Amino acid sequence: MTVEEVALTVGNRPGSLQKVAKVLAEGRLNVAALSLTSQGQKSYLRLVVGDTQRALWLLRKAGYKVDANDLVVVHVEDKAGSFLKVLDILARHRVNVLSSSILVTRDGQRVLVGISVNNPARARQLLSASGFLSGGAEGLLLTNRDLVSGPVTDGSTESVGFFL
Repeated sequence: MTVEEVALTVGNRPGSLQKVAKVLAEGRLNVAALSLTSQGQKSYLRLVVGDTQRALWLLRKAGYKVDANDLVVVHVEDKAGSFLKVLDILARHRVNVLSSSILVTRDGQRVLVGISVNNPARARQLLSASGFLSGGAEGLLLTNRDLVSGPVTDGSTESVGFFL
């Protein structure tokens, strides 16, 4: 399994993010990462949630056009310039970065970063050979559910994710 992000476009106006958050909250989906950027009349929203397929279904049912993208998950040191090394490798081999999200910090020393790229298989090969991927960071131990500590059924928010 891999980590996936949900991507959609919403209007750049008050309440747009709130409407998406309401759909996810009513669907009891926990969010591990969120990115929102705006340009003109549109805002581009990317989310990492505990259950990507459920999020896609709920958001489509609510009328949103939504996609899912695999993320290549790397671990980098929590210090200036660490992520630059990852970007250098990808640029040198002409792998285009489409988006990126910091997923979680572990013990103050390493950060997990999700990267959406145009060629995930090639990026995984390059970054694995360079020591930026590990079994824990790339699929053996880490999935969307791991990022949010699984589904929350009792109203508790004890996870790295949060309910919107």
